[in-house]
Formats: sequence, structure tokens, C-alpha cells
Amino acid sequence: MTAPHVSRVRVRYSETDQMRFVYYAHHFVYYEVARTEWLAANALPYDQLEAKGFAIPVLEAHCQYLSPARYGDELAIELAVALVDGLRVRFDYRTHRGSLEGELLASGWTTHVCMDASGKPRRPPPELRAILAPS
Repeated sequence: MTAPHVSRVRVRYSETDQMRFVYYAHHFVYYEVARTEWLAANALPYDQLEAKGFAIPVLEAHCQYLSPARYGDELAIELAVALVDGLRVRFDYRTHRGSLEGELLASGWTTHVCMDASGKPRRPPPELRAILAPS
């Protein structure tokens, strides 16, 4: 597993439901924020990956909700590369209130496949393989 990357998000009112909790699907949006920030922090912004003719769409996604996030909460989303297996990569996530020492609100994962511009599965390009390698 690679060293974790932390992204921060402040919950907006529009992301909450009638119970004033973050609507469950928004956790997957927060995971996407963490992935795109992780790519950018590793000198491979997603638009550069696409310009090279590659994409990494989601194959599977899972989230276990432990405690609700609410409007105004600052969230720390921890991302770690958990598995690199040929064409697939799995990212694990942990969402905390405030900081990594704060209450754990949710944990989950997404599995992706690398594909080329024609939609065919391909091994990740060297730049992506380099940042997926465990540190």
C-alpha cells in the first residue's frame, strides 16, 4: 500500500438530505475529489492522463457509513492505493471529521480499470505505474 494522501472537503448545504446528514452518494464524490487531488499531487493531473489517451473508470465502489457528516463539517478524506493488479487498481478511503485523528465517519474503496481512448483495457502508462508503485 502506498503512503496515504489526505484531501479536505467542507460539507456544503446542498450535499445534505432532509435529515441534515450528508446524502450517502456524496461520499463517492468526495472519493473522486481525493483521487483527482492525489493524481495532481503526484504530477499527473487527470486531464494529462486523458491527453495521453487513458482513463481509469470505476468498476466497483463500496462505502460503509459509520456516523453522519453534517453541513459545515470539515472532512479529511484519506486515500491509499491498496491494490495494483495488471489492469486494475483499488483505492481505499477513510473519511474523518476534522482531521485524521477525528471521528471516523465512513470507509470504502473503489476499483478501477485502465483503458485507452478506444475503451479497451490497457496496462497503465509508465507515468501512472510509477505513482501506483508502493513507496
